Order: sequence, then C-alpha cells, then structure tokens
Amino acid sequence: CHILFVVGVALTLVFLPSSIQNEVFSPGGVVVVGTIVPIYESVVAVCTIGEADDNAWLQFWITSGSLAYCTEFIDNIRGIFPKGGEHWYEFEFFFTLWLLLPFTDGAAAIQKYITKPLFAPIAHRMKGVFEGWIQCVIAAVNASHLWFLWFVFMSFPEEQRRFITVAMGTIYPTVASIAAVSQPHDSITSGADTTFWLTYWSAYSVLFLLMDYLENFIGHIRGFYSICLVATVYLFLPMFNGAETVFRKVLVPLSGQYENMLLRDVHKVQLEMEKLIPAKSRSSVLQKAADIFTKAKYKSS
Repeated sequence: CHILFVVGVALTLVFLPSSIQNEVFSPGGVVVVGTIVPIYESVVAVCTIGEADDNAWLQFWITSGSLAYCTEFIDNIRGIFPKGGEHWYEFEFFFTLWLLLPFTDGAAAIQKYITKPLFAPIAHRMKGVFEGWIQCVIAAVNASHLWFLWFVFMSFPEEQRRFITVAMGTIYPTVASIAAVSQPHDSITSGADTTFWLTYWSAYSVLFLLMDYLENFIGHIRGFYSICLVATVYLFLPMFNGAETVFRKVLVPLSGQYENMLLRDVHKVQLEMEKLIPAKSRSSVLQKAADIFTKAKYKSS
C-alpha cells in the first residue's frame, strides 16, 4: 500500500498540470486535507459508539499537532530561502494524506513503530510533571499574579507571543494525547481520556484556523495573542471543560451529528448502569430503563 501511494504521488506530480498543482499544493489545500476533513471525521468518531475510531483520529492529531508545532516558522524560512521551501506544501499535503487515508494509515504506523515504543514512556512521566505544574499554578496564582504573567507575556515581541500561544496549545496536549492513546484498552480512564483529547484537538484546530486567518488583519493589536492564549487554556483546563462545550455547542450541530451524539451518550449511560447494577438483576433493570425511554417517546409524540 505504501509503495502504491508513493507511485501515485510521483504520477500526480509528473502529470498534474502546474496550474492545478499551484491551487492544490497550497496553504488552502493543506488546510482542507489536514484540518477541515480531520475535524469533521473526529466529530463523527466521537459521536459514534465505539472507541476504535477515536484512537485512530487521536493518533492522527498527535502527529499532525507535532508537525504543526515543529514547522511553525516554515513561512519565514520560505521567505529567506525560497528554493529550499519551494516544495514544502507538496510534502505537507501528501504526508497528511498518508497519515489519514485508510489504506496507508500512516498515523497508526507512526504510533506503532515510533510514538509508542520511543515517546510513550516519556510522555507518561511528562504528563505527571505538567499536571503538577498546572495544579501549582492554579493554586498559587491570584489576580495580581495573573496581571504580572500577562505583563511578562506582553513584553515579548509579536512572533514570540505567537510561538508561546501555539506551544501552549500543542506541547502539553500532545504529551497527554500520547499518554491517553498508549494506555491499555481495558484501563479505566483510557476511553475517557482519548475522547477528551480528541474533542480538544477538534476545538483547538478551529481556534488555530481562526487565529491564523485573523492575525493577517488584527494580529498587530497587542492583545490579540493574549485572547488566543486564554481561549487555548480555556479549552484544555478541566476546571473550564471548554473543549467539551465548544464541541457540543458548535462542532456537533455544524457537522450534523447531534442525534449520533445523543445515542453515544445513551450508550455511556448504559455502560455506567451495567457497572452499578448487580448481575442477577441487570437484565430486568435495563428492560425497565428501556421501557422508560419507550414511554417517553410515545408521550412526546
């Protein structure tokens, strides 16, 4: 499959007219393939019963998020060395396709051969360290300390404020996502962590797209990256649960997955009930619960 993919890429680059290549292998083309499509598929994965697709798309976001962070300054490099970055968008476009296409499933290959054996043990340790720092900051910081941190942040040049904002949105979430997807499938928190971070990446990707677009017009305003930084923290801190809110209130309705989300919620309630109800009475209790839903249906109609 991988060889066929490489052959297909080579044929595309040779025979596709340059005018079409300029449109496809561009920032817009990369955004569609690498962000918009994965956001939609991630929303569908979270809203469907079962966690295999959740894991698959979280594996994609781990690699995609790492790539986005590591290539943050690619536009500056392209400006300084035009020839060196001439084919960057072609590489990014096809690499993203390789990650997400079902028959190549590059994200799973990277997870199996690189992320899990090399980075998962480190990620589990780093996740504990990061969470300890976050708890200390939450416990110690008051309004005056927040003002001081904001003053320090605003003292940095614009490019560094952007870098810090992107780092805040990618480094800890990537570490936590690696830890989540590397847990045993029978772990108590495995499914919940995977779903949480998949909803985060879906919401954060929308925020990143908005930031990337709006900074062309209002990025010079000194408070712009402060707002983006606060919004990023709002998405992943458990005390706010912002990613879940944005996911349910914005992304699910836009993607038309509201009914599927409700069905998954019902399935989760069923699983929780099965844990709490003794085995000998489980069947009868679940039947009574089903009867309640049936009666509610007829009553509403």
